[in-house]
Amino acid sequence: MKRLYTHSILLIFLFTSFTFGQNNLKFGWITDLHIGAGSADTDLIAVVDDINKRDEIKFVIASGDITEKGKNDELKRAKEILDLLKVPYYIIPGNHDTKWSESGGTMFPKLWGGESFSFDFNSIKFIGINSAIIWRGGGGHISPEQIKWLDSVLSATPQQQEIYLFTHHPFSSDTDNWFEVTNKLRRKNIKAIFHGHDHGNKLFTYNGIPGVMSRSTLKDKKSWGYTLVESRSDSIIFYEMNNEYRQRKWGAIFKQSELNIPFIDSSQVGNYGVKILWKQDINSTVIQAPITYKEKIYTASKSGDIFCFDSKGKQIWKYHINGTIVSRLAAEDDLIIAGTIEGDLITINAQTGKVVQIIGITEPITSQLTVALIPYSGEKYYGVIFGTASGNLYCYELSTLDMLWQNESASGMIESKPLVLSDRIVFGSWDGYLYCIDIATGMLNWRWGQNPNFYFSPAACNPISDGKNVYISTPDKFVTSIDLLLGNTVWRKNDFNAWESIGINKDKTHLYVKSMNDKFFVVNPKDGKRIKEVNLKYGLDTTPNEIIEHKGTVIFNGKNGLIYIMDSKFNAKSILFLGTARTLSTIKVKENVYLASNMDGKMIMFSLQ
Repeated sequence: MKRLYTHSILLIFLFTSFTFGQNNLKFGWITDLHIGAGSADTDLIAVVDDINKRDEIKFVIASGDITEKGKNDELKRAKEILDLLKVPYYIIPGNHDTKWSESGGTMFPKLWGGESFSFDFNSIKFIGINSAIIWRGGGGHISPEQIKWLDSVLSATPQQQEIYLFTHHPFSSDTDNWFEVTNKLRRKNIKAIFHGHDHGNKLFTYNGIPGVMSRSTLKDKKSWGYTLVESRSDSIIFYEMNNEYRQRKWGAIFKQSELNIPFIDSSQVGNYGVKILWKQDINSTVIQAPITYKEKIYTASKSGDIFCFDSKGKQIWKYHINGTIVSRLAAEDDLIIAGTIEGDLITINAQTGKVVQIIGITEPITSQLTVALIPYSGEKYYGVIFGTASGNLYCYELSTLDMLWQNESASGMIESKPLVLSDRIVFGSWDGYLYCIDIATGMLNWRWGQNPNFYFSPAACNPISDGKNVYISTPDKFVTSIDLLLGNTVWRKNDFNAWESIGINKDKTHLYVKSMNDKFFVVNPKDGKRIKEVNLKYGLDTTPNEIIEHKGTVIFNGKNGLIYIMDSKFNAKSILFLGTARTLSTIKVKENVYLASNMDGKMIMFSLQ
């Protein structure tokens, strides 16, 4: 009896300790810090100072948009301030940390050891997942790598352990594949989803799961602020803390023993009238579209894997580079050329996958790569042309990887593919300008800029040309025609709600412009006047894509995972669905054969019926 009594006392003690611990857990929640914008530094320092004065706060969670532009110096400054916290903190990125990232998203995990987190406190599992996308718009997406990681965390989590999940984007249309996460959480004891992004205190429900959004640390009218979270055994209470040192309760989530979380069965492929020749899925993040060379397909994952597939979709070889690839591959003279964020330029035998040469250039290679014949010392050589995070444009001789020239005109990251014309090269930069340089020497011909605002730079749109003028579509919603010889503005119009996707037909008689919302335009390149407007009702789309045309058929892609075609009579429709991930530019492989792909590594070869 005495032994049983002792065990009973022990059980009561353990239960009481468990309940007491939960009742007394308080932590700080900060989000949307935007270091680099306005008074963000001062606001965050004040928040950190206030948290440090409160002994009841056991740790802090930062849920994304840590910086304004994702620049390396902004990230380092954010860490300097956050490291002043006297308690542990856990952190994930947001879209502002990745959309313009000069490191291709690599600086964030380098500084903080990762881009997700998982830890236990008071018998609660705290999980943070990265929903930010490298370079492709401001919406959210959970990458294949994050899904695999989340699987491993949830597999090791006991069935009854409470889970608090943190992300930057809400689990709504802002995050295109949110259901992949809720499908995994529905069999677990999830209590709430915490997110930032929209800078306000508000409660939600996401597919049956309670959700909560917090205010930004930035000044709201007069006050910086953050959220104090109190976790109790039966509820989660939210308080706003601000510069008046007030603790204002504004919301609560009451814990339910069971939640009704529906399973979302979403097909990830849809065929609406094409002949699918083959499908492949490397199930890894891919930043740029594949390339085709001698009827083979080459693609690269962000993590450094380069793949070669034959015309039937069979993998011929795979090579892993010790680096991060955000640039599009290039091919010429039986060589595949790759560049890395770590600053390596690499040539690989296109047939065997064996490395031929590697050189270091000491700068992150960020632009898409291209190859062109370059006049040099009275001869012509194949030159590899690429841009870097600091704004340098380089040309290296392909066979030797000796540098032919360097242009240092730009001061911002070069992201898109340099446009090679007969005697000049045109490229944009995240410094607000479009540049034209001499192909033989790399010397500057002209610099064009109409809007000095960083966010409206002509940097993510691949410029196009009819041989006389250059055309670009920029985030200030303008389409502009620029004289190729002198760099003067020919016409500039904001009639199309344009973003960063533009194309031209073979005859140079039609420009094609994908708008930010719903509509696709056919435009006269001579004067910018509208020829045709097609309403496809695809919703918001800020994903840059190349628009291609072949024999009157136009092919273009959407953020929504759909591939569209438009015929010569301007009849347009969707023909293929690649799943809930942003599409990469569709490429023409050969006559009536195309390759569509998305940023999750899915590829589909198809022909039009």
